[in-house]
Amino acid sequence: MTGTLIQPTAIKDILIGILLCVLIIAIMYIMPLIGIFAWLFLPLPVLFYRLKAGRNGSGIIVAASLAVLIVFTNNFAFNTLYFGSLLMTGFFLGEFIEKHLTIEKIMLYTGLAVLGTCGAVLLIYSLTQAQGIEQLISNYVSRYQALSTQLFSESAQLYPEIKVDQQMLEKASSLFVMIFPGIFINSYLIMVWLNILFIKKLLLKRGIIIKSIENLNQWKAPDYLVFGVIALSVLIFLPVDMLKLLSVNCLIILMFVYFFQGIAVVSFFFQKKNAPFALKFFFYILIAIQPLFMFLVIGFGLFDTWINFRKLDTAT
Repeated sequence: MTGTLIQPTAIKDILIGILLCVLIIAIMYIMPLIGIFAWLFLPLPVLFYRLKAGRNGSGIIVAASLAVLIVFTNNFAFNTLYFGSLLMTGFFLGEFIEKHLTIEKIMLYTGLAVLGTCGAVLLIYSLTQAQGIEQLISNYVSRYQALSTQLFSESAQLYPEIKVDQQMLEKASSLFVMIFPGIFINSYLIMVWLNILFIKKLLLKRGIIIKSIENLNQWKAPDYLVFGVIALSVLIFLPVDMLKLLSVNCLIILMFVYFFQGIAVVSFFFQKKNAPFALKFFFYILIAIQPLFMFLVIGFGLFDTWINFRKLDTAT
């Protein structure tokens, strides 16, 4: 699972890794509906072959996959950066998993490494295009708002019987743009978490156990984060737009941290009671489609800070 030199036997692994990455990217382009879920799996081939073929092998997979994407789309823009960030996520996850860091550090360092790399690429790209990063991002946001407004207008024309409130939809679009950073970070955290679970299963089938990603159902958020939740909840009501924007996004991120803790609590009890697969599958589907159950899981995670459900259960 270690090593940075490319062995002759690793060439086959590299080619398979490139093929899998290109295939997933193609699915995301050709079949957008399936692509909504396919993006979750894009880091997995890079992660798997980072641990199997080494650093150089996985680096070639990332570079070759991006090169194929740029050639076929004939474009180097935010989409390329988006796919590149997913590929780099798999690479950096492999780096930090191999160092046997804690799960918090694996996720945090991966996010920071990908963010730093994307920021550097954006900076270089903005210099070559004689545009600042702020202008690039603002143009992208403006383009999104324009497309949203156009979509709302076309929907109102196609389905006049629905009586779409244009102003309400535009306000909803503006609200979504405001909380988009928090939603994006949460979706990224979910993707990283799922890839860690997937690689854990794949390695377990090969008889490889990594202690840092074992027993995830015993994970608990640091206690001091509760004070962050309390402080952010107060800051939201202050009449300062920028502070309110920052507080809302940070609070959304913290709620998902406690969502992960709540899932750990639920998983712990499922494992302890030897719950059947059908029951676990049904409950997780309810969490995915029913917001009430999602908030219930967040509540489990938040109150586990004080009550410590898993410790009390063990004591009894």
